[in-house]
Amino acid sequence: MKNTLLNWAGILCLCFASLSLWAFTPANKSKSIMNGTELVQAMHSRWHKKWYPNFAFDQRAIYYEGDKITKEEVWQEVYSQPGYLGIRFNGFESGNGVIFREDSLYTFKNNQLQGKSFQIHPLLLLCFDVYFLQPEITKQKLEKTGFDLSKMTEAKWQGRDAYVVGTTDASDNTTPQFWVDKERLYIVRVLTNPKGTPRDVEVNNYQKIEGKWVATEIIFKTDGKTTMREEYFNMRFPKAMNKAWYDPAQFASTKW
Repeated sequence: MKNTLLNWAGILCLCFASLSLWAFTPANKSKSIMNGTELVQAMHSRWHKKWYPNFAFDQRAIYYEGDKITKEEVWQEVYSQPGYLGIRFNGFESGNGVIFREDSLYTFKNNQLQGKSFQIHPLLLLCFDVYFLQPEITKQKLEKTGFDLSKMTEAKWQGRDAYVVGTTDASDNTTPQFWVDKERLYIVRVLTNPKGTPRDVEVNNYQKIEGKWVATEIIFKTDGKTTMREEYFNMRFPKAMNKAWYDPAQFASTKW
């Protein structure tokens, strides 16, 4: 009887030991993200149906030349997923602004349409649409914009770990790339290089507002020098949006 109990005790110890080893082996850890395609999928999985589909806010647009502020304006902006963004420059009464709609940019002056052009807005895509579009669609748009999703590394950004997609050298400031907070999976930096001019956008000062992560400052740099800073305020998360706000034909009469 004693030997039988000892045998059973030994078997149980082996079972518990095996379970413990299985629980803490690297194979049980979350799958590592190896490239930009996997990162886009992870961002979508984390925040799909959790990110805010509608967003309205005001912003201070502060322009710089060198180290000096040259102009300040207050803009009104409204976003609806996926891919709709309306901006009024310095109030509705100015008649000036833009509409981003389905990868097209409409530009207005004095309430008159000045032009329409094809444009995938990388910030719109990476800050918002990535959580609503199917990952394959986001991947295609990013590649059209010039990001190489096969290249990735990791780095520190403002004291936090980040994925860097588009380059294997985090000190490279000329290659198109985007940086994503490793833990929270939101965008923190976007670098583009249109026509050989490096542009660096910092997406800063995320805050929890009504339980939602919101970047409250964006800094734009060209060739390493700050050209504009945006400070967001009066932020709201409407349950519904009027798609007429993004209709170029109704620009002059639209207010939100």
